[in-house]
Amino acid sequence: MRYELIAPANLHSAWTDVLRGLKRILEKSPERWLPEDVYAHIKIGLAKLYLAFDPHYRGFFIVEVKHDMFTNEKYLGVWCLYAEPQLGNRADVAQFVPETIGYLDAMARANECTRIQCEGRPGWSEYLKGYFRVSKVKYERAIV
Repeated sequence: MRYELIAPANLHSAWTDVLRGLKRILEKSPERWLPEDVYAHIKIGLAKLYLAFDPHYRGFFIVEVKHDMFTNEKYLGVWCLYAEPQLGNRADVAQFVPETIGYLDAMARANECTRIQCEGRPGWSEYLKGYFRVSKVKYERAIV
């Protein structure tokens, strides 16, 4: 798999594919962000967008190097990870994740990060098992 960092100045040319993926993420997992928030964070350089190819477009991930507010350790925050359906089933994600995790590991090391952190819907646990450990569970209660 080949990964390509999309410079903020070139975001417009990649946005159609990314927007389609973001909309699919939102269909399955309601999030607080809007696609416009993602666009803005990438455009102003707060987050980095990487497209994946094998050799055709396979998906994307969006990351930020963050600092732990208590220890000041740097960590790689994975904001979105999306695998474009190629085979029409879950095998796409099962192949995409291991290859992408290796790339994220190298990126975290290069940025002197002590860990990679992400959150996702419960269904992702089967793909992340063996790569990530569950460190906490997030509970929410809507107040109406």
